[in-house]
Amino acid sequence: MMRITLYLCTLVVLTPFLSWKPIPAPLTIVQGKVDNPKITAITLYGVAEGRKTEYATTRLSAGNSFALAVPELKEGFYYVTDNFKRDYHRIYLKPGDQLQLSFTEKEIRQQGGSPESKLVQQWNQLYDEVRAPAFDFTKRPNETYEMFFPLLTGFLPKAEAFKKQLATPNKGFNSLMKLVIDTDVEAAALQFIFTPRSKHPQPEDYPAYYNTIARKDKFCDGRMLQLGETDKLLSLYSTFCYLREKPDAKGAAMLQWNVSKICNDTLKGLFITNGLDRYRSFSNLREAIAPVEKYLLTAEQKSSYYAAEKKLRTFAEGEPGYNFAYEDIAGKNVAFKDLQGKVVLVDVWATWCGPCKAEIPHLKKLEEEMRGKDVVFLSVSVDEAKDKGKWMDFVKNEALGGTQLFASGWNDITKFYGITGIPRFMVFDKQGKIVNVDAPRPSAPELKALLEKTLTK
Repeated sequence: MMRITLYLCTLVVLTPFLSWKPIPAPLTIVQGKVDNPKITAITLYGVAEGRKTEYATTRLSAGNSFALAVPELKEGFYYVTDNFKRDYHRIYLKPGDQLQLSFTEKEIRQQGGSPESKLVQQWNQLYDEVRAPAFDFTKRPNETYEMFFPLLTGFLPKAEAFKKQLATPNKGFNSLMKLVIDTDVEAAALQFIFTPRSKHPQPEDYPAYYNTIARKDKFCDGRMLQLGETDKLLSLYSTFCYLREKPDAKGAAMLQWNVSKICNDTLKGLFITNGLDRYRSFSNLREAIAPVEKYLLTAEQKSSYYAAEKKLRTFAEGEPGYNFAYEDIAGKNVAFKDLQGKVVLVDVWATWCGPCKAEIPHLKKLEEEMRGKDVVFLSVSVDEAKDKGKWMDFVKNEALGGTQLFASGWNDITKFYGITGIPRFMVFDKQGKIVNVDAPRPSAPELKALLEKTLTK
């Protein structure tokens, strides 16, 4: 017992004199040379929810070399391309990896890297047998299905044999790489038949492999979000299903039909956001998305939809209000859509805003005058998250009425409505539609008149 006590005492005495430094995260380095005078920059892409997303870019040095040193890199698939972005070379990186790439006018060669990266390189080279004729149409315009279908059928056993080689200690990689192989082959098969050719096949010309593509349990594996080609594959698959089944559906019904062909809800959301740029009016966008909006599950998907909606809005009277949602002072989540059935007055304010506080007595008076009528007074604070306690104290000390929400800074409501100065008052009718998103302040009699007029509609 005595020895333990002495040890602990010694530890306490020595601890203040010890100098602790965090171990720096290992750098992941992708570097190489470029033997193509037209290339001026190299870009590394990562994967964000089934899509390629730019990660880092560097210009070439005087010797036509490049180097990308990435700290705190997350293990997974990445893609390298040049300034023309015509082709993406897939690689696999782990923290601390060092990879050498050589760009020529015909190909990208790879040296070094982890065992996983070397296997990816081997698959890339093998896959090119079917990828090139399927995707490089401009280089192989005379390729017909009579050439491609036997090539594809002969390639399938090679793909299965390659999967059996995946026996690294990294079991997660092995499993994910098998998924890559299956989706790659499918993408090439679909891409080929949807590319204009001099000669197109009839249904009876298709090899048996195409009968295995469409299934009820299609795309159930959420790991596909770790692959940078998934967004394109979902689009190819929806076209394939449409041509096979020829559903009698248009517009919003067509989108619902397409979504029903995908098993995983997050992948449904990815497919939905794939097509957001096709809508040319806010009303068409809302009509199509409303029935499937529940599948926009991730922050990235919701943000994509938010951007598309904002792009098409005019904020005119009669447009639906934006469905923001924040916590009230009791911690309960309150969404704008939950307030339908009553006229809503939204007050965007902050405790640090002098003009906002000057309106509070007028707002209290207006609220008292409208008591018993179908009007919700909804105040949304844009105080920073660090000042939430200050906001709560202010609400209690000033006995603020209505529904008090906390947005944690200049959040989506301010970005959506383009609010750059506060206070901002907005009025919405009982259906949640815009009446005025830059309404008079409570100190002006016009606001009360506007609320009363809205109540009669």
